[in-house]
Amino acid sequence: MAAIACTVTLALTLAACAGQGGAAGAKVTQNEKSTSINVAAQAWMVEKFHMNDMVKEFEDANPGTTVKIVQYPDNQSLANFSLQWSQGKSDQDIVVVDGSSTAVQFLAKNLIIDFNTTNFFSGPTAKDKFVGESLKFNSLDGAQFSIPIGLETYNISANKKYFEKAGLTDASGNIPNPATWDDLYAMAKKLTVKEGNSVKMPGMTIQWGPNALSTMISVEQAVRGSFYKEDGKTLTFDTPEMRQVLQIWKKGVDEGVFSIDTFSNKDAGRSNFNAGNVPMVLETAAHVAEAIPTIGKNSQLVAMPGSLKNGSYGFTAGIIVPTASKNQALALKFIKEAMMSDVQVTIAKQWGKLPVLSSEFDKIDAPWRDQMYNLVKISKPAPMYRDLPEMQEKGKQMLQQYLTGKIDLDKFLSGFEALVGQSNLNAK
Repeated sequence: MAAIACTVTLALTLAACAGQGGAAGAKVTQNEKSTSINVAAQAWMVEKFHMNDMVKEFEDANPGTTVKIVQYPDNQSLANFSLQWSQGKSDQDIVVVDGSSTAVQFLAKNLIIDFNTTNFFSGPTAKDKFVGESLKFNSLDGAQFSIPIGLETYNISANKKYFEKAGLTDASGNIPNPATWDDLYAMAKKLTVKEGNSVKMPGMTIQWGPNALSTMISVEQAVRGSFYKEDGKTLTFDTPEMRQVLQIWKKGVDEGVFSIDTFSNKDAGRSNFNAGNVPMVLETAAHVAEAIPTIGKNSQLVAMPGSLKNGSYGFTAGIIVPTASKNQALALKFIKEAMMSDVQVTIAKQWGKLPVLSSEFDKIDAPWRDQMYNLVKISKPAPMYRDLPEMQEKGKQMLQQYLTGKIDLDKFLSGFEALVGQSNLNAK
């Protein structure tokens, strides 16, 4: 088997390619006999999508073929790819993005392929073989700009042990779904452990780190049924429903009921929940499955207010192929044979990221599978804006300033409205 090389920097030789190549979005001639491709992914993707297993199986099945995995830091780094691709050059043949909507920025200049124009959707990866909304989360205006992997939605992962101890389970011994955010706050407050003025254990951790915007749209979708203005396309959080939620969040932070540890460590909530050290975490519901090896059947999915009716934020990671790649044929073969393989079953059982193919989805036998999927079916994808990555970063900063009292609610909301107003909301 050829060696698998992983590089942790984003250098990717972009600087060396500056000034070379052709016009933006230029078509290239594929090398049908290529034997090597580069796959760019974030570190967590390499681990949680078992990408080294994908590579090994593919290389074993295709002797003489080499697949190299190169790591890039975060979504903010994707702009660096755009610079190189617009010059008709690409050091990457496949890129896996965190949240398929972040790939929309490449559509405007035709920098990524439309899978509908390839033979990808045939045989075991025909469109009717994909689960529910998974392809829709990765398409826009008829263009299938990415292939989904890891079907997820935002909701509450809860540790039943703490609810039983606090007397918060119902007559049947189950955790009740909170009807309102006041109810959820009351639950979290009762679960909070203090010694004097010192918080020993917060009742709940909410993802307010790099994925804060995802948290906000999931919560507003649930409580309001939409995160858009009346025009159906402009993101807003300045609504009566979201104002109420934001005020409850601030109160919870002030009282130590809601933890802010995701400010400095985006994985803090997940890590603490998996270790059994926090009663609830609001972010991707995949953590219910992820925590089972350590907290067992105590790991349960709880529906945040409104989500059973209105859904949440539904999403997948997205697999994209640059138009500038000269190895598209081999890239498509790797996606089809390795990334869409039964390795997705292992991914789901270990990390709670549901398979996107029905054949693999049906192999998951766990109560959280259907609970999560029923929420996914009525959930909505993130806004497909060209400037979404920048909005994610600046929106996170504004929310953290509000929650820590550096700005008030009106200033936060007016600032975010201004951010939306000056952002490019078009995909093409």
